[in-house]
Amino acid sequence: MSEIRVENIIGETGVDAVQFTKGINATGTLTSTNVSAASSVTAGTFHGNGAGVTGVSGGVLLKKSFFTIPRQTLGSSVQFPNDDTAPQITEGVEYFSQSYTPSTANCDLFIFCTAGVRETQNIADDVGMALFINDQTDALRVVTEYCSSSVVHGAILTIAHKMPSWGVSAKTFSLRLHKADSINYAAFGYAQQKYGASTHASYFSIEEIST
Repeated sequence: MSEIRVENIIGETGVDAVQFTKGINATGTLTSTNVSAASSVTAGTFHGNGAGVTGVSGGVLLKKSFFTIPRQTLGSSVQFPNDDTAPQITEGVEYFSQSYTPSTANCDLFIFCTAGVRETQNIADDVGMALFINDQTDALRVVTEYCSSSVVHGAILTIAHKMPSWGVSAKTFSLRLHKADSINYAAFGYAQQKYGASTHASYFSIEEIST
């Protein structure tokens, strides 16, 4: 196979488009300020944050973000009211918050988070957590677990939530705890520091799917 190396390729007039009738197969990393395709682009992987993406059919993953929820004790335990109303952003105890800016308005946000929700002393017979966003008073999603037992003092709780993108401005998601007072501790009866903090840390993830 032959090889030609040049610094720059221009057309005959310097402004016309150079035609490659057989196409180009590029390996490695191709960096370009602007690429215009008359028909279609096929790629194994697209990189970047998806900002400015248009004309993408629904269902395409544009961006995936992960944030860590560390092992921690909260020093207090506050319950959501025991009624049939949505938990409020002032209720419970906040244990995680994260600012997020969607890359485009034309997507849905899929939010996933999990945490080991436990008590360090006998203060609860049920535990829960709720997902909030800073400009809404009501919880977006709430999950609970009954754990009244002589040996069970918490639960592994998971939230999955879908919502439309609000645009490309920043908002803050938060997680608030119901009744229990520790996150991501080992599950030996009451919450205990076992096996290292990093192994118990969990994730808060956001996927942007084009609409």
